[in-house]
Amino acid sequence: MIPTKSRPFSIRIFLPDGTPEGIRVIERSNWTGIGVIIPRSLLPDAKARAELSRTGVYILMGHDYESGMPIIYIGPGDPVRDRLDSHVARKEFWTLVAVFVTRDWKNACCGCSRASCRRTSA
Repeated sequence: MIPTKSRPFSIRIFLPDGTPEGIRVIERSNWTGIGVIIPRSLLPDAKARAELSRTGVYILMGHDYESGMPIIYIGPGDPVRDRLDSHVARKEFWTLVAVFVTRDWKNACCGCSRASCRRTSA
């Protein structure tokens, strides 16, 4: 196998509440997606986030209570918020969710939020 040359990129992690144990918003340079990591206990606070009103995929993560083995559940949501609401009521195992959605399409070209951005299409 011929090794491929990796391309450098940046990852930005935003902590909305200022703590690394809380909600984390992750962005990668040159990618139109955005990831949001949410502890189950903070889901009520996170439900107001715009990202959860978009179509995307999510990964519920936790452990089996009896065996202690890790469990993941992967699913789609349109919007993601509605699916997470149903899983709070029906799935007990998970303690953390990773949500992946597209950025706001208006600003997806360069990731900035300036209305005057010349790269944003009208």
